[in-house]
Amino acid sequence: MQRNSPKSRPGGRAARTKNATFQAVAELVAEKGHGAVSMTDVAERAGVAATSLYRRWGDIGSLIREVAVEQLMRDYPIPDTGSIEGDLRQWARSIALTLSRPEGSSFFRAFVATATPTHAGTVAPPEALARRIEQIEQMLARANARGERALAVDDVIDFLLAPLFVRALFGTPLDEEAAEALAERLLKRC
Repeated sequence: MQRNSPKSRPGGRAARTKNATFQAVAELVAEKGHGAVSMTDVAERAGVAATSLYRRWGDIGSLIREVAVEQLMRDYPIPDTGSIEGDLRQWARSIALTLSRPEGSSFFRAFVATATPTHAGTVAPPEALARRIEQIEQMLARANARGERALAVDDVIDFLLAPLFVRALFGTPLDEEAAEALAERLLKRC
């Protein structure tokens, strides 16, 4: 008797576990705040073993950060309007709008609160955030290919993202008009 080899199952058990886990984290952070969520809470809500969560994410901070980045990537893609000016303005408005909402602000605060300091005292960016940096690089490469001004990722971070996120961190998010002004300032500077 010949055995059938197992077929790969896109969206199989691992995907269901991840989805259930991420949903549980989102719900628990919304209900309790990031500081009161534990791996045990997440495991219970998601219907998975806590040991599975520890094995995959290591600690609750890493799990919360990954959920926050995943939500960011899914819900707030970097726009492609056909111009770097349009991309930056639309993206800045989207970020400002997101950070002015309690759920958007709470995940950003959770991300910051669970950041892991390195030996040098700086914060090590999670691997998941590298995907966002790649998207920014792609946006800038599209602009360069169209013959638009060359911007650096660091300029986008320093003159657009940092002011938006720091204000949110201190509870004073910008409105959409002020966010557009930051995009304009970045474009004039570079």
